[in-house]
Order: sequence, then C-alpha cells, then structure tokens
Amino acid sequence: MKKFISLLTALSLVLSLAACGGSDKPVESETTTEEEILVDTPTSAEVEFTDVPDETVTNTEGETVTVAPDETTSAEETSAPSANPAEWSEEEIIEFYKQAAKKSASVKSQKTMIMKELVVNEGDGLLATFVEMVTPLFKSTLKDNSTEFDGITGGYEKLSPSDVKTAKAYKNGNYTVIEMTMFEQVDGIHGQEKEGTVGHAISVVGDISVVAEKLPMFYIDFENSDLTIRYANPVLKVRINNTTGKIEKGTWSYDVIVNLKNLYIKNLRLPIELTIKSGYGSVAFNVTVGGGF
Repeated sequence: MKKFISLLTALSLVLSLAACGGSDKPVESETTTEEEILVDTPTSAEVEFTDVPDETVTNTEGETVTVAPDETTSAEETSAPSANPAEWSEEEIIEFYKQAAKKSASVKSQKTMIMKELVVNEGDGLLATFVEMVTPLFKSTLKDNSTEFDGITGGYEKLSPSDVKTAKAYKNGNYTVIEMTMFEQVDGIHGQEKEGTVGHAISVVGDISVVAEKLPMFYIDFENSDLTIRYANPVLKVRINNTTGKIEKGTWSYDVIVNLKNLYIKNLRLPIELTIKSGYGSVAFNVTVGGGF
C-alpha cells in the first residue's frame, strides 16, 4: 500500500482550520396537586430567617417545658460551596469555572497548532503535483490560525456535568486550580464550533465545508465524502485568582483526528484532479492564557 507522508492539501487544510474556532429540550410541565393549590408554601429562597424565641409548651403530663427552636440556615448559606475546593462537588467545580471564565472576558488567549501526522493510504490522480502546489498555502493557513484573541475559549455558558468526564479543584495559595477532562466528541462535515462536550469547554472546528470558500481555485466535494473529526484527549487546567475571580493562567487542549474516505478534489484552473480514497491526520490544538498552566 503506497503511502505519502507529506502535506496533503484537503486533509491539511481541514486540519489547519481546526483551530478556527445539544438540541434544546422542551421544559416538562409540572402537575399541580389539589393540596398544592390550597396551600401556598414559600420556597427556601423566599424564606427570610430570623431569630426565633424559645417556645413554652405543656407536655402530656401537664408540665410546662421550654423548647428551643431548631437551628436553621439561610438558602444562600446552604448552597455555598465549602471553603476547601477539594470538597466541592462536580457541579460546584463547573459553576465556579463558568463564573471565572465570564469574569475573564478581557484576558488574552493564544491559539496554536502543531501537525502531528498526515498519511494518505490510497488515492489516485496527480496527487504528488497537487501536494507540491498547495504546500505553501497550507503553511500560510496554519500560521494564520495561530492567533491571539480576547476572552476564554469555548461555549462555557453551556458547560454541564454531562460534558465532563472528570473534574477536580484544589487550593494553591491565593488561587484555586481546576482540572477537567471532557468526554470525547465526534463530528461530521457540518459541526458547530461551540456545541458538544468539547465545544462547550474548548470549541471545535465547526462547519468544515467552509474550507472550499478559502480555496476558490479548487472544487472540493465534501458532501459526497466520508469524513469524520474526532476530538481526542480534551482537557483544561486553569488557575483562578481568588481575589479577582479571574483566570490568570490556563491551558485548553485536544488532538484533532481527521479520517476521510473518497474525497474528490479538482483544480478549476488547471487540468488536475484527484480522489483521496483513504487518509487520516492529526493536529495538536492548544489555547493558553498567561503562558499556559
């Protein structure tokens, strides 16, 4: 089986564009019972707790006794996480991270990519000539997509426990460190940048059919190809300043693994066309804040 381990055009561009970058469910109606209609019971959030004096009652033997009221805690105190992050639940860790990400809209994030592997197992047409032509374009695209941007990556507003495989938090001086591993995500051609388990936490490629828009001289038949993108080993680690509540250092990373079959490409200006019958590649994707953590 002949292999071309080089910078192959379409696969390279798909991988390089990887750094660019659940359906809504109806709310279930609640059934109200007759008892609930008759009795309007305030929720814990509506109750205002005050000091309650001891109560004097008469027991069954006719004796007068004083009964102290049960100690109560406000709803806010009940929901507050422990002062020790190591004791937080997964939900508390995620919420703390989301609040920190929201407060960090002004931080600078750096996005970088490194090609790890690119292999064509089988193909036909003027493949070698085509590779030679697009190599400079690929290098330019890869460089252009290693950029700086404001704020924290991902659709973190939607991050939930169902996205997270493992989560832990711990104190480090005046900082709280959070580490999370997300469940892997697999997309087809028309993905969405900030959707899915990895999209919520880090962001993903999105709709790769836009690759064709960046190459007006080529026709790339994505729709009739068999192409999948897997986001492997998605992790994040951040250090949050407990005084400001902002993320001062962090790293968000995964490997973009592309598998494709039967991808047809044609040059619209020159008599060059080819079909990649089988190929794959991977790119290491990273976003860092404060030099990484």
